[in-house]
Amino acid sequence: MHASASPADHPPVRLSPGLDRAAIAARLRAAGRVHIDGILVPEAAARLHRCLKEEVAWNTIFNDGDEKIHALHATQVAAMTPQQQAALGEHILSGARKGFQFVFHNYPVWDLYQKKLGPDLYVNRVLEFLNGEEFLDFVREVSGIPEIGMADCQATLYKPHHFLTRHDDLGRPDQKRRLAYVLNMTPAWRPEWGGMLEFLDEAGNVTEGFIPSFNALNMFVVPTPHLVSYVTPFASGGRYSMTGWLREK
Repeated sequence: MHASASPADHPPVRLSPGLDRAAIAARLRAAGRVHIDGILVPEAAARLHRCLKEEVAWNTIFNDGDEKIHALHATQVAAMTPQQQAALGEHILSGARKGFQFVFHNYPVWDLYQKKLGPDLYVNRVLEFLNGEEFLDFVREVSGIPEIGMADCQATLYKPHHFLTRHDDLGRPDQKRRLAYVLNMTPAWRPEWGGMLEFLDEAGNVTEGFIPSFNALNMFVVPTPHLVSYVTPFASGGRYSMTGWLREK
């Protein structure tokens, strides 16, 4: 069940006023990716983290091949026997050995917002901000892509044994993805725990990696080969984020 909140508990979502837009633009346009610390005003970042940690009802999401995606509610996972859970885990690992595979927790913010479900959750205020002119103007300014007109969104939580193998985010032509983004909301993380956003060259070498962090925005051009590395069994806490694509409307 989702926790409800009063409007007074929803501080306005705003960009931090101290962002160095020229430096952000130079980095994004030169490298095709950028990490931006302190992206939101502190009160909005703190409230979003609390929503993700305490109020969101997470699914477990995984894929079969490139097209089929499964989402299991927490009650469905709890109802599985240990043998069924082990079989599912082996099925997912088998997919990772052969090709593209992922498993993590998610909350489909964009889809549920369209259906007016969970309207009081603060993630919806953040989705509205991501589709508002303040944020979209910022993205168009630093990217030099004036066609960007919307942001889809899911909330994600990576725990031990979660991962996302190599892919490039290109999607279907009609989706018109121009940039991918990750709004990081992870207060404490160590790189040896995994869960790193890693960028790859044609040979598969890691050219750069972004550690899960708090109140930071990662953006990168589509297509870009990348992955989220396997979260180790000894990782503590969770890797929280809101993520999606900035698209032509």
